[in-house]
Amino acid sequence: MLQFAAAVAVYVLAYAARAVRLNTLLPPADRLGFGRAWALSGGTTFLLQVIPFRGGEVASLALYRRELGMTWSRSTAVFALVKLLDSAAMLLVGLAGAAFLARRRGAPVLGGAMVAAVAAGALALLVLPFLGGKLLGWLAGKLPAESRRRAVALDAAEGLRVAQEKPAAYALALGGSLLFLAGHLAMLWLVMQGLGVKASVAGLAFASLSSILLTQVVPSPAGTFGPMETGFAAALVLDGVSPGTGAAAAAAAHVLATAVAGLLGLPLLRKARPAA
Repeated sequence: MLQFAAAVAVYVLAYAARAVRLNTLLPPADRLGFGRAWALSGGTTFLLQVIPFRGGEVASLALYRRELGMTWSRSTAVFALVKLLDSAAMLLVGLAGAAFLARRRGAPVLGGAMVAAVAAGALALLVLPFLGGKLLGWLAGKLPAESRRRAVALDAAEGLRVAQEKPAAYALALGGSLLFLAGHLAMLWLVMQGLGVKASVAGLAFASLSSILLTQVVPSPAGTFGPMETGFAAALVLDGVSPGTGAAAAAAAHVLATAVAGLLGLPLLRKARPAA
């Protein structure tokens, strides 16, 4: 029982890193209070987990727009940037975990390919926001001066401005995403320990990536429940965990993680529904 209590505490604190990550990507005048940013990070994650057929993406974006008080185009740019950082962090850490497992199982060539993929992902991570901002600026310059399309392009470019113009802030935001992921893996490890499942941190990193990738391509009427457990259990087989045990452990961790995210986001989710 102690491991589960520790897992909850670690996961609650991990969302503080996401709050810092969000505010770092915003201009000083647009930043949220720390508690509000903390709740927004939990609330959006909760919506992603429970709304059927990936509808949580739309609901999360609407919640971002409401709490940030920005236009749709600018809040979409910020939301996309946040998703890019979190997804890239998961990709890099997950592939690193896969590389470790491959080497441990005697497949160094596969492990080397994973390391190369991590390096390529890191390069893309550094370049994408800069290219996106440049592309939006170029597009705005090609549109009529008073057109709505030009205003939307400029507004979206403004959402990427901090990442494009302040590399140190962008690096700090990436650090926030990685710190949250460290807390996420610690939570998973504690849950596994509590259940008596012998999974390594590398295995949990790869299983987390596998579960998220499967939820992206297999919509579920139960939110992310179902595909996430399937992807998690399949990846844990490489770490020596049986599919049945992996699926049951994944379900327990998923319920705990969703409950924590929902409780953190409750102050915002109890308000009127975000405008669609």
